Amino acid sequence: MNNRTKNSIYSLILVAIVAIVWFYRDSQNPKTDILPYIFISGEAQGTTYNITYSDVENRNFKNEIDSLLRKFDQSLSTYLKNSEIVQFNKSDSLQFQSPYFYPVLRKSKEIYEASGGAFDPTVYPFIEAWGFGPEKVDFPDSSRIEEIKKYVGFSYILFDKKKVKKEKEKVSLDFNAIAQGYSIDVLYDFLDSKGIKNMMVELGGELRVKGENENGDFWAIGIDDPQQKVGQQPERVAIIHLDNEAISTSGNYRKFFVYEGKKYGHSINPKTGYPIQRDIISATVVAPSCMEADAWSTAFMVTGLEEAKKILSSQDHLEAFFIYEDENGDLQHYNTDNLNGKIIL
Repeated sequence: MNNRTKNSIYSLILVAIVAIVWFYRDSQNPKTDILPYIFISGEAQGTTYNITYSDVENRNFKNEIDSLLRKFDQSLSTYLKNSEIVQFNKSDSLQFQSPYFYPVLRKSKEIYEASGGAFDPTVYPFIEAWGFGPEKVDFPDSSRIEEIKKYVGFSYILFDKKKVKKEKEKVSLDFNAIAQGYSIDVLYDFLDSKGIKNMMVELGGELRVKGENENGDFWAIGIDDPQQKVGQQPERVAIIHLDNEAISTSGNYRKFFVYEGKKYGHSINPKTGYPIQRDIISATVVAPSCMEADAWSTAFMVTGLEEAKKILSSQDHLEAFFIYEDENGDLQHYNTDNLNGKIIL
């Protein structure tokens, strides 16, 4: 074997050793091309929020997010005495003081009309009457419900980009079935404006995602088993993969009260004034925005399964997953066709 051949062999061995060492070190160290994921959490709107996102600058936006949530509540929370919505409920009109009131009114009107009145933010007097508002009250009688019906209806609300007014004195608004989703959109838009490409924004169980998670996959969201008892280990009946979408689930299996042996859930039918008694136990909606997902998941709890299917046939930007009781009282699942391939049961 001549020297040239020997040198070639030695060179190949050296290259192989360098490659082995490089691959070993690479396997032991984090990938440098993967952005760090930041996790922040806090309390807001009587619940908690959890946000995770990747950022090449490793910025922590907790202070800005907490500030945004406080400003948001000053506009749309019925639990703050001086909020915009409380001011409106006590008067006959309101000049908007924040950028939040008009967008939620506009979207509320859109979904009120598309749902045939199943979603109606003027349901607030019924919510108060049944004790699901800030104050606890006695069980309402039928005459009280009939009286309240006279001033429930979104058609009594008139608004433009600058102000809102009511056509009847006692009309009141409650955005709790849409505002939480909207607040998630506000936080999402803030992070998006900062150049964040991958994120999950969750508040009170509702959330909106963008891009990929830490593993480079679509964000996967579990749907709770409605028969699971409080305090038990979480169990999922389905997992839904989201692609730059928002998701919200509504149900009466956690927030309710029992009166004379009968359970009353917190979802009120704005047309009857009574807590709903429908076949849908849990309504999950996937939509482009969390404001839409939040409102529609509430609306479908009111409409029931068959009416929900009819509405969804004309709302192809929505995806839905329902858990419902059949005629025998057994739980069944239903999902829209456009959710196939994204849901694991």
